[in-house]
Amino acid sequence: MYFQFLTEDKSAEALVEQIMKKLKEAYPKRELFYNIKSFHGIGHLKRQGSVQQQKTGKLLNDLFPIMRGMGKALLQVDHAAIIVILDNDKNDKTTFRNELIQMASSNMVLIDHEFCIAVKEMEAWLLGDVKAIETAYPNVRKSAWKEYEQDGICDTWEVLANAVYPGGLAALKRKAAGAYTQIGIAKCEWASLIGAQMSLTENASPSYQFFVKSLTKRIETA
Repeated sequence: MYFQFLTEDKSAEALVEQIMKKLKEAYPKRELFYNIKSFHGIGHLKRQGSVQQQKTGKLLNDLFPIMRGMGKALLQVDHAAIIVILDNDKNDKTTFRNELIQMASSNMVLIDHEFCIAVKEMEAWLLGDVKAIETAYPNVRKSAWKEYEQDGICDTWEVLANAVYPGGLAALKRKAAGAYTQIGIAKCEWASLIGAQMSLTENASPSYQFFVKSLTKRIETA
């Protein structure tokens, strides 16, 4: 089985790495190969500006030509699939997925593929496993997620920052000083450390469960 992952950013890539390690342990007799290509943000399905302006390295900007090209390259690979992982942010999950599916069809993406949408964002998958958070961060502030709604359209990475970052969200924002770099570094750390402790199957996030089942059903039928 070969998975080509396309992720929105480096933090999603870090989490996928941890999940694939667990899948290899769960299926020791299966040959599992994968590659992860991460982008610099989500981008837009409806592109604007010149061709040069559109080439920003963001996931959605050139998603379907990339998928079509990868599909052709993987024609000779047995049981290959492209798995796209992205946030829905404030988009309706069902509408967003249907739009992606329709555009993949109209762009002649013929290889097996799946759109796995983290609701509202990838940190929701981490917040779905409280035990993993507590193991990775023994000094976690549990009160931070008291009002959090799992897979809700609400603050997500901000909740996690308040729970595990020294000094909480306010301290992270001060260090970031208006730039994304420090926030991105923190997100990658959370994904790696919490992801290493996460359970494959016990997670309160429905969108995480959909992601893992998308992988396991392909592994088991390959």
